[in-house]
Amino acid sequence: MLKFSTWGGAALLSAALLVLPGCGEDQAASAAAAGAAAAAADGASSELRIGVCPGPYGLMVEKAIAPALEQEGYRVTVVDFTDYVQPNLALESGDLDANLMQHRAYLDNLVATQGAQIEAVTNVPTLGMGVFSDKVKDLSPESLEAIRGGQVGVPNDAVNLARSLRLAQELGLVLLSALKDENQASIADIEQNPLGLEFVPMEAAQIARSLDSLALGFVPGNYAYAAQLDYAQALGVEQVAEDIKNVIAVPQGDEAMKALFLRVVQAPAFKQAIESDSGFDAFTRPQWWNEVAAASAGASAAESSAASSAAAAPEAQ
Repeated sequence: MLKFSTWGGAALLSAALLVLPGCGEDQAASAAAAGAAAAAADGASSELRIGVCPGPYGLMVEKAIAPALEQEGYRVTVVDFTDYVQPNLALESGDLDANLMQHRAYLDNLVATQGAQIEAVTNVPTLGMGVFSDKVKDLSPESLEAIRGGQVGVPNDAVNLARSLRLAQELGLVLLSALKDENQASIADIEQNPLGLEFVPMEAAQIARSLDSLALGFVPGNYAYAAQLDYAQALGVEQVAEDIKNVIAVPQGDEAMKALFLRVVQAPAFKQAIESDSGFDAFTRPQWWNEVAAASAGASAAESSAASSAAAAPEAQ
């Protein structure tokens, strides 16, 4: 179930890029030095174990997060899981320092219903749910007639099931009854189903592998990515709401870990790593994304202005 890959070695990114937008180089250097000193002082803390599920988020950790953590003196181990349950259990038990494999709505539901002792730090660029089929190429009336009464694979966890049904409604496949909380929609809330489709809850990881026997499959982005499904061929793609964007989660109350990941992720270096990799082009950006750019641009302008002023100032006699 688990697969380990360790990232270590030389620092890859400038320390000046690892702080929150608007911080100067001295603060960046101090933050990096403090992180490195803390890691060196405590051998156990020098390794950070981050859990992921199949899909693109392990690559996001390796390409855009691990190098920045290394710059702060940490060695990163990415731990791969095959389902959504085990990474949170491992985080609660202390076997992980953080995970990146679930969206905020899923995590909030887990905390509310099961009392999970974990919390979100920040969300990251996220690949939306896609609707795929081996039976039809589009959702035209003619194509839909060909799958009348067919089985539709949807994730079996409550939040992603509701998410699938909302997307099905947006695509005109069903009509849901009025709900106070759309995140609680269930198959019983389908009010109109003109094609008589049979919605079959399944393990999310199994849907992509079952498309040969399904009329349609609603596949969460990470599993669609892992199965190499082509989003250009998707019959529908979710518009990712803010609460559906994936988050980095840490043990509840671990303020040091929260501060570390917030500093690393909401920094220009992370944004630059994502923007420069075409593999992340289809990912919906978080709301804070442009704030990082604006703050970074403002800091650069201030530094440039200060440098110009210094150059223009007369020398002291």
